[in-house]
Amino acid sequence: MSAQVLITGATGFIGRQLTCDLIASGHSVRILARSGSKARQLFGRNVEVSVGDLGDAASVDRACRGTELIYHIGGIYRFGLRHRRELWRINVEGAENLFRSAAAAGTAKVIHLSSGGLLQKNPGEATYSGLLDENDYPLKAPGFSSYKFTKWHAEQRALAWARRGLPVVIASTTCPIGSGDEAPTPTGQIVHDFLNQKFPFYCRTALNFIDVRDLSQGLQAVAKNGQKGRRYLLSHENLWLKEFLDLLAQETGLPAPRWCLPNWAIHLAGCGGEVVDFLNPRSTGARVCMETAYQAEQARFFCNARTQEELDWKPQRSVQESIREAVAWFRREEEVEMPEAASAPLGSPVR
Repeated sequence: MSAQVLITGATGFIGRQLTCDLIASGHSVRILARSGSKARQLFGRNVEVSVGDLGDAASVDRACRGTELIYHIGGIYRFGLRHRRELWRINVEGAENLFRSAAAAGTAKVIHLSSGGLLQKNPGEATYSGLLDENDYPLKAPGFSSYKFTKWHAEQRALAWARRGLPVVIASTTCPIGSGDEAPTPTGQIVHDFLNQKFPFYCRTALNFIDVRDLSQGLQAVAKNGQKGRRYLLSHENLWLKEFLDLLAQETGLPAPRWCLPNWAIHLAGCGGEVVDFLNPRSTGARVCMETAYQAEQARFFCNARTQEELDWKPQRSVQESIREAVAWFRREEEVEMPEAASAPLGSPVR
């Protein structure tokens, strides 16, 4: 097999956009995918498909041979403590397999996609009211989030390989939004639930959104200009959840939730959801659990000024434009009946 670019996670939301953009710009693309049929359905004969799994070192090794550039987008995102073992197998051991194989293949550059949600002020630094950037990396792994726990350890593996000479660069993204969020991601789930009028309450949490197309361009900028062992934050607009829901209401004509759920009620629901998740052997992730309850009370805003300057990259699309495209996509996919867009002004942001 021969290819210039390898993408893991190409059939997911972010990876799909990146794959299509690279194909359109004339790159020779290989993807590592568990399902060859799904890959062909998405990309036809425009990519070379290497069937395998990040947890299978042999299939990762085969996929990496002959590559010049690797985008490691693949991973799993599940909520709930019971899923920590599978998260570790794919997000940490899978990343280790990828780095080891890339080093053996002599790959010129590896882009490791991580989570901007990991970033936080360490004890003794400024309070959480300040803007977070690439330097605000926690000294220890988050204990309450199985997903973030594994992404923290995966970054540690990436940095260790960078010190050993592997040209690996870390790209940390915030909440992607746009068309094609099939799974969906947690952001897409908010849009999906809102359209189905299953979002009766909101909480006082802060989020940062980036259009999936801007994210794809940002990843390509990291590949072009990013330096080995450096972290680059791919983010855009900071919004309170209430502001985001008001934008959804403006776009869809559906009512935004009026009541803010107190933290004690969120944590109570989280404990109950954790129990239900443990008792359901078929569960692939809890919608409400202790992890999501903890995240619901976080208020973190981001600043990517350093990334924009160093990469010569800047997001181009507003969150309102991204919401419009996400809503239209979910409406087409699920045939959600929506009234005409409301003309009422947005409600006041929660502070």
